[in-house]
Amino acid sequence: MYKKISLILCILWMGFIFYNSSQDGTQSNGLSYKIIDRIITIHEKAKEYSGNHLVFAGGNVSNAANNERVSLNLEIRKVAHAFEFFVLAILLANAFFAYNIKGKKAIIYILFIVLFYAVTDEYHQLYVKGRNSNVRDVCIDFFGGVIGMTLFYIGYYSKKPKKFYKRKKKS
Repeated sequence: MYKKISLILCILWMGFIFYNSSQDGTQSNGLSYKIIDRIITIHEKAKEYSGNHLVFAGGNVSNAANNERVSLNLEIRKVAHAFEFFVLAILLANAFFAYNIKGKKAIIYILFIVLFYAVTDEYHQLYVKGRNSNVRDVCIDFFGGVIGMTLFYIGYYSKKPKKFYKRKKKS
């Protein structure tokens, strides 16, 4: 049962990535800006509470704030790309381990699937209105997958009980 659930979670997550990539540029940007506006609201409340005030060096404050918002949007979108594939790699690693595929073999399979899905995801975005395909995004997706897989392995092997063997004394 655990094996099937681990596979289903991988497929559902891949569907979630596909769904996010299917959103046109306006929808996708709208979601990013909602998150940014929420972050800015929390930041403003924190400034009020602490008494600190953010001062922009020169220029119109609203223009500087808008530039910061646009820059933050790009960063949020790239982090979201990496996070999607971070989670995918963890789910894939979990599924491979459920089927007792571990070590170098699992690493190669996981990295191949993450890279393949990142490439096909970017290819898919070529056909979505307001979106584009970008090699940099494939690299960001793959990097997120590498980090996810690495953390899974670190977590898995740090929880696994270590066996200590006594060395035989030479006579």
